[in-house]
Amino acid sequence: MADENSTTPEAQETPETGVTEAAGAQAAQQPKDSGETKVPPEVERALRKANKEAETLRLKLKEFEDRDKTEAQKLADRANEAESAAARATAKLLRYEVAADKKLPAGWAQRLQGSTKEELEADAEKLLADLGAQQQRNAPSYDGGVRQSTRPTSMNDLIRQTAGRG
Repeated sequence: MADENSTTPEAQETPETGVTEAAGAQAAQQPKDSGETKVPPEVERALRKANKEAETLRLKLKEFEDRDKTEAQKLADRANEAESAAARATAKLLRYEVAADKKLPAGWAQRLQGSTKEELEADAEKLLADLGAQQQRNAPSYDGGVRQSTRPTSMNDLIRQTAGRG
């Protein structure tokens, strides 16, 4: 923290980037490699330091903003956050309940769209219908019986069939 109060030009940070001017100047003096850029260690240290300082300043700002709030405002904010989390959890639970009722695989429950139980059920039925149609297209037909071979049994039958005479 002693570096923050320093008035030397080498240690002053620019407010836009948070990187010291000396580190930026050193980075600008470094020749660029073709295709590969290496960051000098001084710039990395300055960047890490600036990131740490920015994080502490964000926390201080949050504290300062919260300090001005009344206790009632803080409780209202917490209540709003809790209500939104509860709404998300309820919606997720409803999706999984509808998926279980409709015998939809659990992994597909998150794909259901809708805000009410009726909308979710309708979407689950549509999804199941689409899946069923897809499975029917991909499933082989077994005809429910034994298949008879259409292949010729002898060479003569094969020649006749190929020639179109048999």
